[in-house]
Amino acid sequence: MKKKFFLRLFIFIFIILLIVFVIFQIKKKGSDREVKKITETQIQRKEKEEQRKVKDGDFYVPLKDLNDPYEPKSVSAKGLYVKAHVAGYTFNEKKIDAYADYIKKMSGASKEPVDESIEDETNVLEKILGICKATEINALVIDIKGDEGYVTWPTDISKVAEIQKEHVLDFENYKSLLDYMKKNQIYAIARIVTFKDPYLAENYSEHAMQLKTGGTYRDGSGTPWVNPYDKFVWQYVVSIAKEAALRGFDEINFDYVRFPDDAKIYNEIVDFSGLNEKRKDDNIQDFLIYAGKELHDYKVFISADVFPVTTHNWDDTPEDIGQTWRKISRNVDVICPMVYPSHYDSGWYGFEVPDQEPYGVFKACMTEALERNASQEFVPKVRPWIQGFTANWVNGYKEYTPEVIAAQIVACAELGIDEYLVWNAENKYDAMTFFYQDRVKKIFSDEQDAVGRTPQEALEMFLQAQRKQNCKVEYLLTPVSNRQSEYSAFEKYIKQELNRKLFKYKIEEITAINGGNYEAKISGVYNSLSGIHYMENESVIIRKENGIWKVDQKYIRYEEEEVNVEHKS
Repeated sequence: MKKKFFLRLFIFIFIILLIVFVIFQIKKKGSDREVKKITETQIQRKEKEEQRKVKDGDFYVPLKDLNDPYEPKSVSAKGLYVKAHVAGYTFNEKKIDAYADYIKKMSGASKEPVDESIEDETNVLEKILGICKATEINALVIDIKGDEGYVTWPTDISKVAEIQKEHVLDFENYKSLLDYMKKNQIYAIARIVTFKDPYLAENYSEHAMQLKTGGTYRDGSGTPWVNPYDKFVWQYVVSIAKEAALRGFDEINFDYVRFPDDAKIYNEIVDFSGLNEKRKDDNIQDFLIYAGKELHDYKVFISADVFPVTTHNWDDTPEDIGQTWRKISRNVDVICPMVYPSHYDSGWYGFEVPDQEPYGVFKACMTEALERNASQEFVPKVRPWIQGFTANWVNGYKEYTPEVIAAQIVACAELGIDEYLVWNAENKYDAMTFFYQDRVKKIFSDEQDAVGRTPQEALEMFLQAQRKQNCKVEYLLTPVSNRQSEYSAFEKYIKQELNRKLFKYKIEEITAINGGNYEAKISGVYNSLSGIHYMENESVIIRKENGIWKVDQKYIRYEEEEVNVEHKS
């Protein structure tokens, strides 16, 4: 019996040891494969870097370390603008925490007594970081290349260092702030002023906008601009953006990604020859495509600031500064209209003094932005700039108190836009602005879309567009899959190839169907190059696309196929 017991025990131990050995071998092979994989990746990285050094030359910026696992995560950014010299202040974390506690007491979240002496004991940066701790603010926009063209920190890019050799570095101790922000999950946005660069234009005039008669063009304030068509300028700007990504910024924000104002004045006197008649907005689009490709390996998000009129104007007219919403929005992760009510002229959106109507201006502008955005195949996030200052130069201006500033955020929130940036050139922010949540109301019914339109209203608008041959509205209300993505191709098809016009129509009925969609029966008459088409209770589907009701008209396809129409004599 004992012999049998020991024999079984021996066999059991042998099997266990055999299993352990097999598992060890499997793990070892896996580990060897992992080591090989890492080694191969390092070799590939080395080869890639050598190629980049040749391609980029003096603008070379290394890629992120392979051992650094950090990648930016998309957030609903609610941010404040911070000047470089403010971002460069030294800060005390205890003071930040104390200021955050002070904010909570001021807001009523804490019933402890308020000691207002903290206001005098805390510097501007500490207050901003305290606001981040105590409110919904979770992002900071920091100048890395500012309005004067200066790069605000020490650069390791040889060409940029050569160009930027003589000026004060406002943000020299950047690492301490970026480390704090990462530790406290504050989203870091690097503001890069793009084509407004008086420093480069003044000191390297060959890259400035040149007059036909010779010399450098200057805008109404006497500021020279670099030439947005100049590929050297593109490489220069994007290399600065790469370094910002390398050092830990989550997002690159291109500001002044446009031509100067007053195009009617300088178009006649500036030499834009040799550019193959490229439109300004196509050039800005090409710059953003270039920036996206160059920044791809740096794993960073890209945003662009645009004039708010881009939500209202269809093309780059009448401004002619290179900004068309659809051409910019499809090439960035975030589009940021600068919706400052004080910057609108009298009469905009029906307001005599738009500065007095922050809620109304934002609601109107953001409604247009949402509809523009929903017409794209790639839909970026909309993150508007909020007016965080009083525009006392405006006739009949309004004092922008925390309550008034918050009205702009409320308008956005009610439209489902949960991101914003606040601009105040002095970096003075009142934390009470960000306790507005009880003011947000549900303004649309479940039947309405993101811009407050019902299915019937969307259909009426669509049919009226066909009746009046308004291609722009028809483009916005047609599902992306049913038409050409480029508006110019869509317009050409409708006006030249199809040449179709709706003479009259009647909506017979609209009923809800599965999937939250609606089916409408329509009767009417179309005329086109293919002949007359009579509709009798023909079906169209009204469905939401990117939050907006669109009309899916089954009997006409905007594809490279024959239009199916019925002829009657």
